[in-house]
Amino acid sequence: MEFYDPTTAPDVFDIVWCKWPRREDKLGPGPWVRAVLVLDVRLMVDSQNENEWAAVTAAYGTGAENVKAEHFKGNLLITAAECGLLGLHKATVFKLDPGSRKRLPWAEDYFVPQGYVLNQGIVAGSLSAGQQTIVKACLKERGLAFPLP
Repeated sequence: MEFYDPTTAPDVFDIVWCKWPRREDKLGPGPWVRAVLVLDVRLMVDSQNENEWAAVTAAYGTGAENVKAEHFKGNLLITAAECGLLGLHKATVFKLDPGSRKRLPWAEDYFVPQGYVLNQGIVAGSLSAGQQTIVKACLKERGLAFPLP
């Protein structure tokens, strides 16, 4: 696996492009690049050779049309009006429950630019202060700690 320099890791509350792992791929990088929300970034050290790398905990994002309205509660909804400011092309729901997030290595196997957006980097955008407050409230409503333990 080719790790990115840990100093280039995204910030918490960034939206980044990721090949989200699927169970059927044995949690290896998935076939599609999708938007995910960064909830935690940690510096890791390989004990064998003392190399440093970053691990990113991200929440799964999916098009809002794929989610029933009653499931918006407790998750972050980015509306169509907010999409452009965040580098997204459609309304998106970021699922904040623990089962919809993963800790992944900050590596080119998982994090790549979205192919259909010319010259866009891996980071699509960053949540506003108001959106960050909503995420924190959603996590608190679910009884989840933030920052992540």
